[in-house]
Formats: sequence, C-alpha cells, structure tokens
Amino acid sequence: MAKRTIHYRCEQCGKLHMAQVYEGVDVAKEPQFRSRVMDASIFDFACPDCGYVNGIIYPFVYHDPDRRFLIRLIDQTVTGDPFTSLFDTEEETDAAIKGVVEDMKQRYRFRAVRTPNDLMEKIAIFEAGYDDRVIELMKIFLLSSRNDSSILHLYFAPTDDGPVFLMEIEAGFTGSIPLEETLYDSIAAKTQEAMNPADTEIDSLWASKFFDRMN
Repeated sequence: MAKRTIHYRCEQCGKLHMAQVYEGVDVAKEPQFRSRVMDASIFDFACPDCGYVNGIIYPFVYHDPDRRFLIRLIDQTVTGDPFTSLFDTEEETDAAIKGVVEDMKQRYRFRAVRTPNDLMEKIAIFEAGYDDRVIELMKIFLLSSRNDSSILHLYFAPTDDGPVFLMEIEAGFTGSIPLEETLYDSIAAKTQEAMNPADTEIDSLWASKFFDRMN
C-alpha cells in the first residue's frame, strides 16, 4: 500500500507536524486494513508533542475487487470527476483516461464520499448487498414520514438482528429504525430505471435532487 506525507496542525496545541498516510487499500490483498478503516483509526494521528489524537481527513481510496466497488474519500475542494486522477499518467491523454474510467464504471461501483463516516457506511452497504442509491432514497422517505427535525442524519448499519438506520441528533446517536425489506424493494422497483449509473457521489443531496426530478 503506497504512502505519502501530509502536514497537519494539532487541534489542541496548534503545532505543525508531518505524518505518513496510506493513499489507499486493496482489501483483497491486505484484508487486515479493513478494520482500521471501519473504526476510522486509519485517520487518527497522535500529536507527538501533547498526545492529542487528531482525526485527519485526507484523500484515500478503498478498493474491494471481490465485490467490485471502489470508494474515494475526497476533500471539500474537489470538483468534477474525482476518479480520473487515479489513472493519470504522462503517457495517456485526458480522453484516454476518461475512457478507462467510464469503462470501469460499467463493471465497478465507483463512489466518492466526503467524510470517514460516509466511507464506512458505503462499505457496510455494499458488503451487505444493498444499493446505496436506494438506501439514500429510503432515508429521505423515513425522515419525511417521521417529521422530526431533531434527527440530523440516518446511517445504515448492520446488526445481529438485521440492518438498521442509526438516528443521529445533535447530542449523538439515539435509537435506530429497522430497515424494512418491503420498503426497500418497493423504492428500488419504482426508481431503478430513472437512475443514472454515471452518478458517483450518492448522498442526501443526490437523493433530494433525484426525488425532485421524479416529481
């Protein structure tokens, strides 16, 4: 797994440090790194001066070739297709690189996320065999039906009793909503044909825009 150096400023003492970070992981080759991604510890760096553990978001790629998905964690400044740079070489033209990416999107699920929590959720959704687009549409439906403004976000999570949506409020997580397979199947059946397979950033904003187009 390739590494590179980043700079970060400790949130507690304010001192500037360098850290070696992983650019990505192929879990088929290095399965031991999955747990570090799923508990977000791969993004934690202890300040060598004060010991404070900083959570640092940096560009990162999670690749699961067996399940055929690739997720890229990107920062807020990224615009355009975030995947072309993964295949950028001096020998290839921009058009050739774009062609490679578009070809792979026919065989892989490419997703871009903005936070480690979103990265972990995408992995959990795909490992459980669900379509993340339908999951995001379910969230919109559930939030609108509850009409509870205190719920900031719903996160998909597998449990021993089946998949649920964890409810996040300002104070943290509180309770969960079971995932109803009949609702999932109903939304999937009604929306699959209208979905654009080229979409890679699938989140609440995507879901809201999708519903607007459907109505």
